[in-house]
Amino acid sequence: MDVVLLQPFLHTKGGLEKVVMEIARKYNPVIYTYRYVPDNTFAEFKEFDIRIVKPLLTTPAAVFPERLRWAMQSGESFWNFKIKEDYDVVNAHGTPSEWARNRNPRMFWYCYTPNREAFDLYNWRMGQRGILGKAMFWSSIQVYKQLEFNVLPKIEKISTISLNSQARIKKYLHRESDIIYPGITPSHYKNEGCKKYFFYPSRITPEKRFELAIEAFRKSGLHNKGYKLIIAGSLIQGRGEHQAYYEKISKLLNGFGEIKLNVTYLELIELYSKCTAVLFTPIDEDFGIIPLEAMASEKPVIAIDEGGPRETILHEKTGFLCKDTDEMATCMNLLVNDPSLVEKMGKAGKKHVKANFSWEVFFEKYDKSLKEAARGKPNKN
Repeated sequence: MDVVLLQPFLHTKGGLEKVVMEIARKYNPVIYTYRYVPDNTFAEFKEFDIRIVKPLLTTPAAVFPERLRWAMQSGESFWNFKIKEDYDVVNAHGTPSEWARNRNPRMFWYCYTPNREAFDLYNWRMGQRGILGKAMFWSSIQVYKQLEFNVLPKIEKISTISLNSQARIKKYLHRESDIIYPGITPSHYKNEGCKKYFFYPSRITPEKRFELAIEAFRKSGLHNKGYKLIIAGSLIQGRGEHQAYYEKISKLLNGFGEIKLNVTYLELIELYSKCTAVLFTPIDEDFGIIPLEAMASEKPVIAIDEGGPRETILHEKTGFLCKDTDEMATCMNLLVNDPSLVEKMGKAGKKHVKANFSWEVFFEKYDKSLKEAARGKPNKN
């Protein structure tokens, strides 16, 4: 099939970008994006035909803060975008790329989650703003919802990444969706023993809650035994909110570990391979590629018991699902004091990932969804 792939932002290294990259390798699509920063995302994207959708709202949007400006311009770009190439199906990913359905039929939206700022994280985000910021945020979300609910009935097919995201799509968007779990390539990962560090790789954003991982590590007391916590992730330069958060967690981590920014894929694999275990503490994560990569590296995962980890981690078999940082600290000590448990959980995790989260299984289902959307009849379920 001739696939046109839409992803608004290619300017960081995260789980979404990894999935988009694998899909691009499979279908070799034309990729349209609003913002592409090659040096900040995976270098492999340079191999593909990436084109920029350009907004009309340039001067008016320039007066708004960067985050809002990006939202306005990307939304306007995809809403008015008309694909000129011949294609069989449009494959939308991150919001608001699904708005391209306004002018382009036969869309399959692989929805990682409904816009969290507009729905389940709305109150949390609102609470972080001052009076003027609240007014701007409220107004932008009202416009977003109006356009989102205008285009939703037209979309032919929606699939998503987890039961967690499926429930959000039903609750907030009032659409049914199939689940297609993202995959990884287990053979890329390796286990090279256990050095004295715990590892948490993820984008440096507030919703990843690195402060909980730092608090758990501090409570464990393992720094007194020579252990440290290593955080690795991408930081979007110029985003004031993210920069402030980076500075916050840097201060919290002082004396307990270090932060490595924008590591390469090979460096990431190396860090996984030598850690004792992986920590994972985001807010109600949509799915989470990190636990899969950890298990593929034969490392136990210690996660907060909410969201995607409930679907990927087998509690007390491949890792631990914890209610709070006290439980996380206890589990960290349990693993340090019993190396045989680390080995046992690691082997179980590798087996679990191979059986349930391969790209072969992913693409068998993904190809079916693309073909359903290509038939051109909206499936509103």
